Amino acid sequence: MTRVLVCCGAGGVGKTTLSAALAVRLALAGRRVAVLTIDPARRLADSLGLNELGDTPQRIQLATDCQAGEGCLHALVLDVEATFERLVRRSAPTSAAAERVLGNRYYRFAATRLTGTHEYMAMERLQELVESELYDAVVLDTPPTRHALDFLTAPDRLSRFLDRRVLKVLALPRTVQGMERLQQRSGVVVSVLDRLVGSSTIREIAEFVSFLEELTDTIAPRVQAVRDQLHSARFYLVTTPVPAAQIEALEFLQELQQRDLPFHGYLVNRCAPRPSGEQAPPLPSSIRAPEGMEPAVWDRILQAVGASHERFARLARHDDASLAQLRHAAGPDAQIWTIPTLSQDATDLAALEQLGRHLPGLDDDGEPAAAYSTAPPKS
Repeated sequence: MTRVLVCCGAGGVGKTTLSAALAVRLALAGRRVAVLTIDPARRLADSLGLNELGDTPQRIQLATDCQAGEGCLHALVLDVEATFERLVRRSAPTSAAAERVLGNRYYRFAATRLTGTHEYMAMERLQELVESELYDAVVLDTPPTRHALDFLTAPDRLSRFLDRRVLKVLALPRTVQGMERLQQRSGVVVSVLDRLVGSSTIREIAEFVSFLEELTDTIAPRVQAVRDQLHSARFYLVTTPVPAAQIEALEFLQELQQRDLPFHGYLVNRCAPRPSGEQAPPLPSSIRAPEGMEPAVWDRILQAVGASHERFARLARHDDASLAQLRHAAGPDAQIWTIPTLSQDATDLAALEQLGRHLPGLDDDGEPAAAYSTAPPKS
């Protein structure tokens, strides 16, 4: 069984980086993993230290050997047009019919510019990866919160659109005889359409809508399969202790709860390092100012070093208050993984491996491997 892990959250909280780090962690634990980004920003390649990624899963050579040598990691980005084309070729009755649809101007418009197509094809690509049975886990990197909600509602919206009663309203005859019959029944309507857009355009529209009607039998069970996948997935909310990001995370949590989708825990990124002890340790008396440095400058440096302990303690108290709010909203059993602030952005596999030590793993029966802790969870 392929486990789907969905990383959601506001923009700018490190969601793509943590998606990549989570995938690396699972692969190093011996799992076959694919990480798919459906975010049009396409930052996944940067996080993996690659120049580019495409629609075809690309094998990532990990910096450390996987346990038992069985784990592997593939990464890819959603290509809406390529996914739509595969769907057409699978669904058309013949290759000639598929080529007619692919050459239809209104198909090309739908594949590139129609609202909702991106979310529908993201749904389709996820299902392709699951059905391939090549992976133990698929990590899904979603767009920022508002657009991620579009993805979550895509199955229901697509079901409504593909309702045959809706498509019959849109449908027009594709044959000359059919147009003649429509002309006899609604001559004025057809005449106006013919003058406005031309008969060839009418035929193209009719052909495309007719194909959508035929597509219903193929897509309807897939829509239900994706709906089932989402309801058995693990949703992780990525956030930071920053109030704006936390507010957005809590709003998204409400959306998940309203849709009865399985929230699995928070990934709280960029947490402050915790000072070791209540008081700052005294500086060794042997420390002296560098040669040539004015005493006043050296004194200010020592004061800043001494004040850093209290500053980090204050940040840690703020983080604790944020974690308490998150836990309160999700319930006392909510799982929280805290990820420390790195000195620089993670743009290579070594940095992702370091981040992954703080992220959830999967144990043998696919259940979460760790409860809340400020320390990295055990494998």
